[in-house]
Amino acid sequence: MKFNERVGATRRSTRRRGLATAAVAALAASVLAACGGGDSSGSGASGETPEQVTMVLRNDVDTFDPMLTAAENGAVQMYEALYDTLVRRNWKTGDYEPAMATSWEITPTKIDFALKDGLKCSDGTDLLPTDIQKSLERLADPKTGSIYTGRFFGAGGVKQIVADDEANTVSVEVNEPHTDLIDSMAAAFIVCPKGLADTEALATTPQGSGPYKLASMKRGDTYELEAWGSPALEDPESVPDQLTYRVVTSDSTRANLVDTGDADIVSVIGRDSKRLEASIEPIQGKAFQADSIVFNQRPGAPFADERLRRVVAQAVDATSYTKAASFDVGEAIDTLATPNMDCYVESNGEIGLKFDKDQAKADLSAAGYGPGGKELSVRLLGYDLQNSGPEYVADALRELGIKVDITNGTLAQAAGVVYGDAGEWDVMVFPMNAPAPHLYPAVTKMSSNLGEGGSYNFGRVHNEEFDRYAKLAPASTGDERCENWSKAEAALLERTDVVPMMWPIANYFSKDLTFETGYRTTDLRTIRVKG
Repeated sequence: MKFNERVGATRRSTRRRGLATAAVAALAASVLAACGGGDSSGSGASGETPEQVTMVLRNDVDTFDPMLTAAENGAVQMYEALYDTLVRRNWKTGDYEPAMATSWEITPTKIDFALKDGLKCSDGTDLLPTDIQKSLERLADPKTGSIYTGRFFGAGGVKQIVADDEANTVSVEVNEPHTDLIDSMAAAFIVCPKGLADTEALATTPQGSGPYKLASMKRGDTYELEAWGSPALEDPESVPDQLTYRVVTSDSTRANLVDTGDADIVSVIGRDSKRLEASIEPIQGKAFQADSIVFNQRPGAPFADERLRRVVAQAVDATSYTKAASFDVGEAIDTLATPNMDCYVESNGEIGLKFDKDQAKADLSAAGYGPGGKELSVRLLGYDLQNSGPEYVADALRELGIKVDITNGTLAQAAGVVYGDAGEWDVMVFPMNAPAPHLYPAVTKMSSNLGEGGSYNFGRVHNEEFDRYAKLAPASTGDERCENWSKAEAALLERTDVVPMMWPIANYFSKDLTFETGYRTTDLRTIRVKG
């Protein structure tokens, strides 16, 4: 299969300002906004790209190394600006479009990319095909410890990545058929050579290939970015000249910034969405995959016992959890795949156990726990963006006589526990969502196809049916592919390895702008002034 697209456009010139002037102007605007003054930056004629945009992140960037992130909103939105990819996925159509590559040829195990001429890093240095090769090789190396390695390159891993500087090409070849490899390349951010030369420094100092460079930052608060006319942009006029990211973790504070006009694009995932919806129609960013209860199934852990996983599945009500976690901005769901994904099968929702507290009590007693039996003590992980969701789960289990200890922190902190080898947790409502519209990312979390340590199979799930169909699905196409994914999902639901709870939805609000967005990431190339 071959894809070709018209490439090239005249690079923006008159709208580009000097770095010092731009940084001062943008910083002044952010200071005014922080103090409650200043006007919205999203101004201009209808349909035009605004010159400056202030966007609010739900949390801070955990690392500037895109291969080692916990992938929260703050991080992936930052990478959208600072790093580029070989191809991009169009949020509206679902098609793959040129980014660093102009065209590509695909087989089940290989993609050959023809690259754009004159690619550069944001510091002005040349970005050669061999540089892209080295970035992808680091991502593909299991020793890097990236949670993306298995997901991007499949269970068989990379066979070889070959670049030709003279021909201006890069080829990525995997050992086993992986039909979602092209989707992986839409999320495989390319790190420039300076970052690869010092990966420790990369954590705090980005070395980007994307449309923006970092002009100034105050970690945990404000980041000022400037577009530099990247040759990878299909249209140099497609992104705002200046971009300000503000970190605001409070949902209500973010909502207030919309009311006051001190931010142009704000996502709200809780109760404050309702008051904004009265005057502004939200643009919904819907996640791929449901937030689901997952279990530590290591030998000796309580939930290695399927009977106890079934108790939890019947003790927790998805509708009540969704209300507690999102104030009904999200939607209760009974499937791992969400309706916006490839191969979504609604009938799979009939497989899992339903909310039934009386049956949960009976099953707990039958397993030898509760009044007159053994005491069951479990460790529940939660994180800040789940609002009171973790407390709801804890209370539901306590009603059965289960002792629950909650650890609440940020998602990055929770991920550090879950992805660690120590297994110091028992149960969590895990954000399974990923930028991919297919179920393969679940394989990296729930399958032993990819190994047992680190980022692979963090709950140490052993589900032979899931492993079998999860291996068949990426090697198949069409109806057969969807049938295999459906059976893989069914296998997880039947063994209560996952208990779907909520379809995460973020409502994005802007008084002056329109754009395409997902749950975590707004496409900067689509921001336009409203008509």
